[in-house]
Amino acid sequence: MSDFTVELRIAQKGEVKTVQEEAVRYLGYKKIEPDRLILDLIDECSEELLECVQARACFAEVPLKILGENTVDIGFGAVHSRNLYNHLKNCRSVILFAATIGIGADRLIAKYNRIKPVKGVIIDALGSSAIEYWCDKAEQEITQNEEKHCSRFSAGYGDFSLEHQKDFVRCLDLTRKLGITLSDSLLMTPTKSVTAVIGLGAESRTCSNKCMTCSNVNCIYRE
Repeated sequence: MSDFTVELRIAQKGEVKTVQEEAVRYLGYKKIEPDRLILDLIDECSEELLECVQARACFAEVPLKILGENTVDIGFGAVHSRNLYNHLKNCRSVILFAATIGIGADRLIAKYNRIKPVKGVIIDALGSSAIEYWCDKAEQEITQNEEKHCSRFSAGYGDFSLEHQKDFVRCLDLTRKLGITLSDSLLMTPTKSVTAVIGLGAESRTCSNKCMTCSNVNCIYRE
């Protein structure tokens, strides 16, 4: 753990929502409109998912230190990343952020993957939309006094190494606070969880389209 002051935010019942349009995009429909049967099934799955959501978020603001070209310190020590450096270079500080909708979503997905795979796939997509909704809501609250801030930037984006997931878990005490653990391949459990850096400062900027910060231009989920 670190010496950071880490704040915790627990969602109230009904506060987290799914976004049908986002779920449809995650399902790969793109410009094709799903039929009424699929839309009704999405609504049914959404109700079931939201019953088991236990969303939490935690965060800590830390100074940003520019250590050199393409190297920053965001509370972990030196992080070598051209993409992260360019994203944060005009900021004064950063927020280390993490959020999850809880293990209940994983259990529900696993249940339906066994007995009705189509519902498992739909609930997986809805879970992805729900964690994004919860992250957006929590981020808006955290940055409400900031005139400008950078969009979330996660380990695994561009050349910001996924290895830094370990630093998020350690610095934010995520296993104790949010129940988040890492696999040997650095994937998080619960799977519908996010870690990210948010840059703060008068010269930073808000980017409303997350896909604009991602270098994977061939992603099938790209907006």
